Amino acid sequence: MTADELAALTHMDLRYKDDAGAIKSSKKLIADFGSLEGLATKLQTNLVTGIDAKTKEERAEVFGANAFEPPQLRTICELILENFEDFINRVLLVAALVSVVIGEIQHPFTAKGLLEGTSIAVALTIIIVVTSTNNYMAESRLADLVALSGKQEVPVLRGSDVPTALDSTELVVGDVIKLKMGDKVPADCLVIDGKDMQC
Repeated sequence: MTADELAALTHMDLRYKDDAGAIKSSKKLIADFGSLEGLATKLQTNLVTGIDAKTKEERAEVFGANAFEPPQLRTICELILENFEDFINRVLLVAALVSVVIGEIQHPFTAKGLLEGTSIAVALTIIIVVTSTNNYMAESRLADLVALSGKQEVPVLRGSDVPTALDSTELVVGDVIKLKMGDKVPADCLVIDGKDMQC
């Protein structure tokens, strides 16, 4: 099976309702596999004990990790160039260049000719360094928070009917998990068995 075929099983537009309007299951699950047992056979998993622990790595290779891609951090160059989207910083850059040119015309090859333009350039450099550093640190913290928010211990059945606590990023296709009241659902899942479940 492919990841796209599995994703179609949990797609909300492909659900099956009975005559009373209650959602029973995925249309694709019933049409393509006949039932959960048919899907379990196709995925080579057991609805009671889950997958064999040895097949975890190959499933992760085929279907990918159970985690979102971390946010892409912008490069230092991008953060520096972002400062020039601010009109004031563009004005300061032009003012520094104009002051250097005028100073060199009035006082050629002297420190006095460069003083005013250099002062503006130093102030602009300080603004850019401080702003870029703050933005970089904020983005790094956000990336760390996103990585932490995905961490969740999940009871998983792997070759046994006794659950083992694993991080949700270690889940693979075919794992059977046990959820209790208040748990976050750690992946797209199909309900095998449950009582008074609400999500």
